Amino acid sequence: MRKFRLSVGAVIAMCLASSPATAAPPPIPLQAVFESAPAQDGYDRYLVLETGRVYTGGLMIGTTWDEDRTRFQDAELGLDVMIAGNGAILDLEGEQICFSFCTNRLDIQDCIVLNGGVRFVGDNSVDVRRVPAGSVRYCTFYRPEEYAVRLMGAGAGVLCERNLVVDPVDTGQDVMIWTGITGNNLPTGLAFGLSIQTGAFGLPDVRDNWTYHADPRANEDPLRHFGFL
Repeated sequence: MRKFRLSVGAVIAMCLASSPATAAPPPIPLQAVFESAPAQDGYDRYLVLETGRVYTGGLMIGTTWDEDRTRFQDAELGLDVMIAGNGAILDLEGEQICFSFCTNRLDIQDCIVLNGGVRFVGDNSVDVRRVPAGSVRYCTFYRPEEYAVRLMGAGAGVLCERNLVVDPVDTGQDVMIWTGITGNNLPTGLAFGLSIQTGAFGLPDVRDNWTYHADPRANEDPLRHFGFL
């Protein structure tokens, strides 16, 4: 893991620069693009985004628990998804791109991600084997809420490569997968929060990423850049 010193102003300028000659096109909900995306190159949904365009809101892909967290809601077991950003701006508006409880893969590349992060969530208990895979590559995260990338019950089969993360936002304690209860040992505000259960889920491939905190004290704390939770 590398720490990369860059002024916050420079990052904002790179992320939000627009042409002075033309008005910016209106934002598009990311969910709408997902729903209309075609199958392509082996993926069930292949999202091709426009350079510099803003897409808003998060995505929930895969199954979830029912209300009392005793069984999965299987209306959507999972899909193989590619998000080809082409330099698009994803303003997640405090939400996430969450890929959960499936054996499919999510690949994201070449995006500028604001106000949110990417989360892979899985389980491989005695009765369940639903561990997602995928990659996050060549993305810039500015002020991701909680984490830029969080792995919960996932590890092997996930690649995080050549991403830049600036100023992850501490929102308090994260929640445990199976109970939804906050945990004292699950801090947020990390660039990369990986699953500590490497014996069960294996190690992700995390290479050549750059992370930076404007607060010097946070920037000097290695656990604010990369941690196992």
